Amino acid sequence: MTPPTVQSDRNFDDLATRFARNIYGSAKGEVRLAIVREHLLQTIPELSTGKPLRILDAGCGLGQMGLRLAQQGHKLVLSDLSEKMLEETGMLFKKELPETKIELLHKPVQELKPDEIGQFDLILFHAVLEWLARPEETLKHLTHLLKPGGHLSLMFYNRDALVFRNLIRGNWHKAESDNLQGDEGGLTPYHPLTLEEVEGWLERWPFEVLSRAGVRVVYDYMERRIRDKRPVEEIVRIELKYAQHEPYLHMGRYLHLIAKKQTA
Repeated sequence: MTPPTVQSDRNFDDLATRFARNIYGSAKGEVRLAIVREHLLQTIPELSTGKPLRILDAGCGLGQMGLRLAQQGHKLVLSDLSEKMLEETGMLFKKELPETKIELLHKPVQELKPDEIGQFDLILFHAVLEWLARPEETLKHLTHLLKPGGHLSLMFYNRDALVFRNLIRGNWHKAESDNLQGDEGGLTPYHPLTLEEVEGWLERWPFEVLSRAGVRVVYDYMERRIRDKRPVEEIVRIELKYAQHEPYLHMGRYLHLIAKKQTA
């Protein structure tokens, strides 16, 4: 069976409220944020020491990660295809950091150009890649906005974890069909990706992958009745323990890569 052809990137205007409640405002959202933030701080010492970095949060969603970096004194530019998501981000910053100047750009990633907005020390691209019509092409475009020696924080939906989830649920036909691409406008990502695929792109451009982590390597496999009884802090502790270790990192619902752009 031929996978459906996706014509356009996913715009989440229709789901902004639902995302705020069911993802960003939930335990799984807290776990995701905590793992990615800790992985960033461990891998990029400049985030905790030295001068403020210029950071682009491309596809910023509701702005939680950007907010935490801005709270550390870094300079943030946030962009999103969804106008509603960007409005929510603006309100979050006004509430939490009213004196902090940020730049909000209502634009698709493909329209972000270095001669207009400059280049950045760090680019965040979290849970966006799998929702793009042309993920490799778009990611390559984004890398031109990164300074030589700058860092890319890339989180994407893990295809291998999606296959495994279908296997343990008994959806063997779907897993074996290799047709895991979601329909346009649906809630299954258009392009779930493998670690090998994405690292292959980065190597060709070229980037050095500094560190890898699985995001929700435990949480998503726990029985609901058990995980609902566990404090979020305890779940975060156990996730952090296994997130960067083989073979567990490959089980994460998302994979988080931190890569450095090579200098000429």
